[in-house]
Parts: sequence; structure tokens; C-alpha cells
Amino acid sequence: MSHFPAPAAPRRTPCNIITGPLGAGKSSAIVNLLANHSDGNWAVLVNEIGDVGIDGAIAKSSGADGSAMVAEIAGGCICCANGVAATVTITRLLRRKPSRLLIEPSGLGHIDELAEVLCKAPLSNALELRGLICIIACDRHARLWEAGENYRDMVHASDVLVLNRRDVDEAKTVDVEHWARELYPPKAVRAGTRGAFAPDLLEVKRLEPLPDHDDCDEDENRAGSRSTWTHVDGVVRTVAARDGHAFVGLRWPKNSRPFDDAALAAACAATVALPGLERFKGVFYVKTRGWVLVQWVRGDAAGTSEPISRSADARLQTIFAGPPLPPAAVAALEQRFFAAQLTA
Repeated sequence: MSHFPAPAAPRRTPCNIITGPLGAGKSSAIVNLLANHSDGNWAVLVNEIGDVGIDGAIAKSSGADGSAMVAEIAGGCICCANGVAATVTITRLLRRKPSRLLIEPSGLGHIDELAEVLCKAPLSNALELRGLICIIACDRHARLWEAGENYRDMVHASDVLVLNRRDVDEAKTVDVEHWARELYPPKAVRAGTRGAFAPDLLEVKRLEPLPDHDDCDEDENRAGSRSTWTHVDGVVRTVAARDGHAFVGLRWPKNSRPFDDAALAAACAATVALPGLERFKGVFYVKTRGWVLVQWVRGDAAGTSEPISRSADARLQTIFAGPPLPPAAVAALEQRFFAAQLTA
């Protein structure tokens, strides 16, 4: 038997994504962090959507001793093309053994895709992704939230919201803070000053993924009938019957088409009006509102619809009292929701 201690696992470099809309203060936040940290050499990966990179030049001049390791990807989004550009560039930075890596995607970046790349091998072997920080421009938030699907995606993917540009309009700042603290699951909400925020926010852990929203998960091992069917577009239908109840569930593939708000509301209303329905729960990505959780229990007047930060996919579950639903009724139910999806 060997008495030698097992070798210690190699240290993974902590990594944070600092995101936000164009002009929110991301670069200012990174400049402040580089100028004031004291724990070794940090690395920065900056992504400019244009062909001429400017943020990288700013970051290079911002270290306390001018020694910040900075790489730049200009002319495209590091979140796209399967993360090839990000993987190659980050690997080169990590060879210089930084004590922390900050990533500033373009204000048009797709944060979920980038986070997914960072959390998979080979990068996950060397990186530990910590809290995603979104810089919120309080003076422009309402307009961006209403019109910008990409902005809503940034917010939903983030763990920390830093409220910036608060001095521009105090009334709007109050509204934004109220909105931020009502999000579910809860996020850390902090005030920023000209983009700067307390560095301890970098240590916030990633939000745990939302649990599956299938009410009959615990029931699926019980005796009863159960069948699944996968449509051509990848939607999986599950039909089951047990204990005097019928279950119909739908699960859409990741990145499926978003739902139209009004059409989805109509589909939900028609569903809760079906005879025998006891429970309805659904998670949907709505183009104008982001991810929403819709719930209804028999006895409720109208049910509830509330924003949630994210979900792995869109899905719904219905529970009926009585025998299995006829195939025509199942087909009609799912067609209501298929029709509620946007065509493009």
C-alpha cells in the first residue's frame, strides 16, 4: 500500500463573464477591477462586434502596473460558431497562468452559449465559472427590456445585476431596482457607480439550474400506462394514465422557436377550460417577456404567470381527473401550443 499522498487536483482559474447592453458600463467596470485588485495577474478577454477593437486597448492600459494580460476578438461574436474562437483564445491566455479571467462579450453577445462552452471540457478542466454579472443601464432599461430579446437573455442568464447609470434618472432607478428584486429565481442586486462595483461580487456562485417542472416525475415509476412520441421538430409528447388520472406533457427542444404572448395566453386559457383538468403548469420563452412560468390549479380563478430567470427548455404538464384522453383531444391540446409559437 502506498503511503504517498494523492496529488492535489490542479487549481482551476476563476472566471467571470461581465455582460450588459451596449454602453451600460462594462468597460468601466473592468477598468476599475484591473486597477484595484491585488491578487496576482488577471487576464481579460474582450469581444468587439466591430472590426476595430477599442476595449482591448483600454483594458491593456488599466492594470495597476500595466501588466494585465489582454486578448481581443474583433469582428464577430465569441459566443457563436461553437465557441471555437473563445476556446482557442482562452487556452492561450491560460498558458500564462492568470489568477483570474474576466470575459467581456459584446453588448450583442449570446451569454448562455458562451457559459455553456466554458462549462464543458476542455475549458472546464482549467476554468471555474463563477457568477455572471450583468451591468444594467437604469436610464435605458425599460426600452431595452421591451424591445431587446438579446437583453432579456443577458438578464436571465446572469447571477448578479449591477444597477449603473443611476444618476441619470432617479425615478427610473427606483423602478429598475423594484423590477430586479422581483425576478425569480432571485438574483444578487447591487448598485454600481460609473460601472464600478464591489469586487466581492466576483465570488458569487452560479445560480443552480431550475428544477424540472414535470408534476408527474414522482409518479412515472408507479404502475400505469405511459407512452412517448417525438415529433419531427423534436417536441416530445408524453401521455400517461395512473391512479385515476390522465397526464399529458410536452417538452420542446432547446432553442426552439419562442412563443407569441397573446397566442400563448389564448392557448393556456383554452387548456384550463378543458373538462376534468386539475392542474396545468408550463414554462415558456415568450419573445416580448423572456421566460415565464404559468400555473393553474382547479379552483383558481385565473392562474398565475410570473417571470423566471431561465429554463433549460420550454415544457408543459397537464393533469386530468378520469380516464386517458382520446387521441384527438391530445392532438388538439398540443396543436394549440404549436400554433402559439412564432413562425420565424
